Amino acid sequence: MNSPIVRVYAVDSVYEIAFDFHKSIVDAIRSLPERQYIPERKVWVVSATAKNKTLILNQLRTVAVVQFIDKKNETTNIAVPQILIDYFIRKRYSSNTVKNYNHHIKLFLNFCLPFTCITDKSILDYFTKLAKDDNVSSSFQNMAVNAVKLYMLVVHNKQMPHLSLRPKKEKLLPTVLSEQEVALILNQVENIKHKCILSLIYSGGLRISEAIALKIKDLDRLRGVITIKQSKGKKDRQVPLSKRLVVLLDNYFAIYKPHQYVFEGQMGGMYSTRSIQNIFSVACKNAGIIKHATVHTLRHSYATHLLEKGTDLRVIQEILGHSSSKTTEIYTHVSTKMIGAMRSPFDDLDM
Repeated sequence: MNSPIVRVYAVDSVYEIAFDFHKSIVDAIRSLPERQYIPERKVWVVSATAKNKTLILNQLRTVAVVQFIDKKNETTNIAVPQILIDYFIRKRYSSNTVKNYNHHIKLFLNFCLPFTCITDKSILDYFTKLAKDDNVSSSFQNMAVNAVKLYMLVVHNKQMPHLSLRPKKEKLLPTVLSEQEVALILNQVENIKHKCILSLIYSGGLRISEAIALKIKDLDRLRGVITIKQSKGKKDRQVPLSKRLVVLLDNYFAIYKPHQYVFEGQMGGMYSTRSIQNIFSVACKNAGIIKHATVHTLRHSYATHLLEKGTDLRVIQEILGHSSSKTTEIYTHVSTKMIGAMRSPFDDLDM
């Protein structure tokens, strides 16, 4: 029979002793001086001194395996329960979604390690910590809520606390580059492969993940379309293939000769997301762009420019792959054609 495990967490000035109930462990802990039991968290607490550390080891190692853990340096090395992994497989979650969910679940479980069971209070304490102490973004907190909610439902067959855990939704407008600014950025890129990557993303309004996953066979020159397969939301869609981009791609293909993906790394396979981000960052700096722009800004700019050229909002929604028209409507709030062209009453004042 395996020995029970006692985890001792160094938290600020105290040691928190956590374990699954075992009478011999409780008896050993009761012999420690000035120990205190915290019933709502189901942990024992003693002062974090060298003397107490020695006493804990001497009293407990005869009845359990003792693990001292520095809470500040603790890593998220907890395994995600197999039942949840199987759920992801059955539901065919994308690898990116699984990666994000696993990350948030591990963070949550690390926080809950001192608890022998997960309670509504420990869940509320965790999200209070995210918002107050860690000051995470709203999107980070929303993803954490989704992940923990799924974990509790699948693993523990339990609903989340009814109190709202989601942050108030922020109404932020996307950063948009003008057509002149896009041209300035692209003109700063001399490497034809790098120019093709950024040109493709802008010319079709692609996400960076879609650009690196694009295969040569997905380019239909005869019909003038690019097929984006199994993107966000497990959906296929088609976007226009720019004639000007085709010329650029032909020159690139002649030099680099990719085999499967349109853009491949030095050792083959998909190109690096980080590399594309670095290419764009350097190009923006060289172009003197002071706006806070990312590669995704090219997608926002593409949609806004289409709208300003008179493209129907429903068509833009289909091209971008938005499930809801509400998502696409945000571009009406950043279009200079709709806002910048309006005449301000200030211009008519008799001054």
